[in-house]
Amino acid sequence: MDKLSNTAIILIGHGSRRETYNADIESMINYLKGNIGIPIYLTYNEFSNPDWRFLLNEIVNKGYEKIVIGLVFLGRGNHVFRDILEYVKITRLNKWERTKINGKEVDLYITEPLASSPLVMLSLYYRLARALGIFPSLDNTIEDPYEIEERSMNSILSSLNINDEREKRIIAKAVFASGNPEIVKYIKINNLDIGIEAIKAESEIVTDVKMVSAGIRWKKVTCMIDNERVKELSNKFKITRAAAAMRLSLDKGGKVVVVGNAPTALIEAIKMVREGIDIPFIVATPPGFTNAKEAKEALIKSKIPSVTVTGTYGGSGIAVAIINEIIKMALEG
Repeated sequence: MDKLSNTAIILIGHGSRRETYNADIESMINYLKGNIGIPIYLTYNEFSNPDWRFLLNEIVNKGYEKIVIGLVFLGRGNHVFRDILEYVKITRLNKWERTKINGKEVDLYITEPLASSPLVMLSLYYRLARALGIFPSLDNTIEDPYEIEERSMNSILSSLNINDEREKRIIAKAVFASGNPEIVKYIKINNLDIGIEAIKAESEIVTDVKMVSAGIRWKKVTCMIDNERVKELSNKFKITRAAAAMRLSLDKGGKVVVVGNAPTALIEAIKMVREGIDIPFIVATPPGFTNAKEAKEALIKSKIPSVTVTGTYGGSGIAVAIINEIIKMALEG
């Protein structure tokens, strides 16, 4: 904030003889004061004190050279043009302009009134919509999470013509997570039993991103994407942080890998198997148009036990759904 040391903010409201108006404005200003680390002064154009003209002269005399005037007005009426812009001899809104206040040169910036903000428009719409009751009714929707999942899974399972019940459950979970029945033909499963056994053996799970690790219901889940050593390795070898995190995480064999976002993490995991690290199982669903398809094809060709969604399809939610179903199967015995 050093570069703003000679900067102050004056907020100008209309002003009112009714105290409730001033109280409403002051509560809004308190929010701004908590988020902006330079002096903020609340003033009024008429009916209330302090008067903005008096305060403007005062802070200029204090030595402030840059002043932002924030207009707490809805539209660009006479108060904006006649009372404010003409007084400070400024011609434009939302632009820094040089002018003189009390004979001293200062830089002034006057913000647009609030009506031009889409957020203000939206806020007004919400208030009107609530009053009119025009939001759609959601009374017929199901809120119980267990009933939602049970209904969805029953519907999906009944539509799948797959003999292996465990593979059927995995595929159904992928459909459920993606909301796309067409994904069935892109799912490839290789040696699911090994993945289940790895979880039974309480293997640690390594993920590519925190979005994946956050959703996995398992006691030993690691994601090193934010580790300082990962950043150093990434910079040193000009590789992605996801790839660097995977390399550092797989310091020894026996860890299950779940990749839901970053194809480069999957590529790195396959490289490490080639280099001598034994990975018992990989869940790989990274989406994308660069590296994703190729990385997943390489996984299938490698014969590493895995579940993958081929092509450009995928996503973190699908990876989480698949590994959680594998964990569930392992815990069932």
